[in-house]
Amino acid sequence: MADLIGEHPDAVRSWHPSERGAFFDVHTLRKQAKDLGVPIPHGHFNGRPGGAGALMARTVFHIVRALNRRASESEAIRVVVLVWDMDQQSSDRRRGLRDARDEAQTWASFQIVIGCPDPEREAWVLAGFEPIDDAERVRLENARRQLGFSPTEQAHRLVPHDDLPKRVLHALVNGDPEREARCWRETPLDLLWERGEHSGLREYLDEVRRHILPLMTRG
Repeated sequence: MADLIGEHPDAVRSWHPSERGAFFDVHTLRKQAKDLGVPIPHGHFNGRPGGAGALMARTVFHIVRALNRRASESEAIRVVVLVWDMDQQSSDRRRGLRDARDEAQTWASFQIVIGCPDPEREAWVLAGFEPIDDAERVRLENARRQLGFSPTEQAHRLVPHDDLPKRVLHALVNGDPEREARCWRETPLDLLWERGEHSGLREYLDEVRRHILPLMTRG
């Protein structure tokens, strides 16, 4: 579940949506909770105010619990993936998401994976950009020269003023959404993990391995 899904529905490595609806738009969570009759508790997290986004994440987890209570065992949601751009607020936003997850893990029947693209989702996509022809190699070299660093190896340094991460990605893929998608569909996970140390991608991939892979391989 992510605030970026509405604009970028394919911004995951691969996805198989369910008939029940796979994504929640975090901008409409309050309405969804009201429609479902889900009361959302307000107040502190473990005795202290939550960080940025803590109430938003708490709402997500309570909605999922309500959906699972209405679903059969085979239809129950097993994993919640919550992805939120950090937008230069990584410390407070990470804390907020973790506050809500720590609270939910005391009662949740589902796994929770948190993704924190820093500064934005484009940093994760750029980590998967590998030139496939001379034209792309020239574009990457031009970007490296203009920025003073590699936008694929150090994408976390792209401060999101004037939409810089978006503009750099757009230039490298020449505005082609299919070429952009290849950055996460075809790039080896090991390379994404290596380049994602400072953008939150490495941590996210580790969480996927820890929380999701055991569910897929069990039995």
